[in-house]
Amino acid sequence: MELLLTVVIWGAFVYGIYKWAESKGRNATGWAIVGALISPLIVGIVLLFVPKTIEKQAEEAKQLKKLMED
Repeated sequence: MELLLTVVIWGAFVYGIYKWAESKGRNATGWAIVGALISPLIVGIVLLFVPKTIEKQAEEAKQLKKLMED
């Protein structure tokens, strides 16, 4: 039972890393795999200091401009 709970919590952290990397415009699958192999905590700390990609920033700027026009 404890093993199942540990795997579920570990998986939740890896999914969180996946979604966070995706929101920054990074390769979410790669970050999740590294997080599962090493540690979601360490990968999360590294991801904290990684900026958004230029493409993601441009996409958000377009969305903001569209909202301001409406």
